[in-house]
Parts: sequence; C-alpha cells; structure tokens
Amino acid sequence: MAISNVTRNLRDGELVIRDGSETPLTLTVILDEGDLTWTQRQRTIEIKDRGSIAQGHTRKGDEESISISFSARWTQLLGKAANAADPLQLYEVLTFASGTEITSTSAAGEQDTLTFEFTVMDPAGVASERITFEKVYRESLTLSEDNEANLIAFTGRAFTTSPVITRV
Repeated sequence: MAISNVTRNLRDGELVIRDGSETPLTLTVILDEGDLTWTQRQRTIEIKDRGSIAQGHTRKGDEESISISFSARWTQLLGKAANAADPLQLYEVLTFASGTEITSTSAAGEQDTLTFEFTVMDPAGVASERITFEKVYRESLTLSEDNEANLIAFTGRAFTTSPVITRV
C-alpha cells in the first residue's frame, strides 16, 4: 500500500454534512476556516495506595464520546426555510430548521444528530482519507460578526469513541 509523505493542510480538506433521510440530504461546508478539530479521550481511573502512585495501578474508565468543532463564514442564515427554491444553508442544517426536511440520523425520541464526513485529499494523489463521525449532536452554536466575515462556530460531540477512517 502506498504512503504519501506530503503534509496535508486546510486546502486539502472538505467537510460534508449528511442527514438521516433515505436519500441523505448533504451540504458541503463552504467558506470554512480550515479549523476542524476533534478530540478522542480515554478515561483512566488511578487507584493509589494511601495516596501513593508508586504502589497503585490504573484501570480503564468510562468511555467518552468524541468532541468536535469547526467554524465557517456565512453569507446567509436562511435559504430553504425562507424559500423552498433556495439552497440549504449551514445554519439551517445544524439547527434542523423547520421547512428544510433535515432528518436526524438517530432514532425517534433521541437527540437530533447528523453525520460529518471529513475528506482529506492527498496532494500527491496516493493516500487520500475520509474520516466519518456518526451521530454528531450539537452542544453549542455561536454566531459572531467580524471585520473580515461573520462566523458560525459549531461545537458538538460524536456519539462514538472513535471516528471511522478509510482510504478513498
């Protein structure tokens, strides 16, 4: 299998958000800042002997879901929700806006979730990868104005312990 030694950067990535419909609605995040971040945690329980590490040991702790965040510039907040002929906007997808037909990837009665697919293209054309985060739910959505551009900052969690990484 071929390995590439070319470092990837923000120009090589693309984030696509998918909903849970039978034929998934997708939105490719445009005008993104190239700051997608995710953190995988592993909890450890430290068992100490009367407060001493030297005689203690460790055990696996509870599983932790993945934290994930990104930000993007926005031109409009409403598209399809305001006019059915307009294209979906990032804000509408992340908030499951009424009138957009965005469907959760989770079962009825559960927290609304989406699938995030982050594709990193290899500039050398040898080893591109897709990182898939299933059941991503929103913890916060921060909208701000700036001198250069208005921003949407998403923070959430993927209800899994690790993403699915595949070569494409």
